[in-house]
Amino acid sequence: IPPIWVMIAVVGICHDRFMLNELSNHMADAVAAVTSSVIQVQGHRRPATGLVHSDGIVLSTMRAIGSEDGLHVRRSDGTVLDAELVGWDPTTTLAVLRVKNLGLSPVRASSGTPRVGHLVMAVARSWSNSVTASAGIISVIGGPLRTGRRRAIDEVIRTTAPMHDGFSGGALIDTSGGLLGVTTATTIRGTTVVIPTQIAWAAAQRVIERGQARRGYLGVMGQPVK
Repeated sequence: IPPIWVMIAVVGICHDRFMLNELSNHMADAVAAVTSSVIQVQGHRRPATGLVHSDGIVLSTMRAIGSEDGLHVRRSDGTVLDAELVGWDPTTTLAVLRVKNLGLSPVRASSGTPRVGHLVMAVARSWSNSVTASAGIISVIGGPLRTGRRRAIDEVIRTTAPMHDGFSGGALIDTSGGLLGVTTATTIRGTTVVIPTQIAWAAAQRVIERGQARRGYLGVMGQPVK
């Protein structure tokens, strides 16, 4: 009969492996839950990613699509559909596309509150239209992030999940498959910038309603007085 400490060690190892297998399966299930709402966007650059925002509406980034014409999306079943640029938000650089006969369900927003240290996954489409994913943690939640003259994103999420250009316009999800934000190709000190869902969705809604997002600002203008 082996010593009691050996038996305890064996039980501990088996328990840890069980927990790791459970976590691994849980993460794979979360990716699978969002897969149908994460589609490939084809513009004038390398294929990137877009998210199904609502019926016939896809959200991506201007950096991903590169131009306003000749746009297409590719569903997971390989069907390629024409896409029309509705408009884009210059602050977040999020682009809204309209696609007829898209037939896909919108991505589900997370019901939780993101916290620094939370385990997250980035989900996108590769150049071959396969699902690609990476994992990391939320490293920073903060802002505002200046994106131009009189332009700033109120809050951004930064994550250690590794990404390449194809992830631009993709999904950052929690371990239940809920959307935490839209991934970008921007990095700060090695961590990827993600636009939180509520900010991305608000910008998209303004573009849908007006053709472009307009933001008011206060300023002072001077002129010579004689």
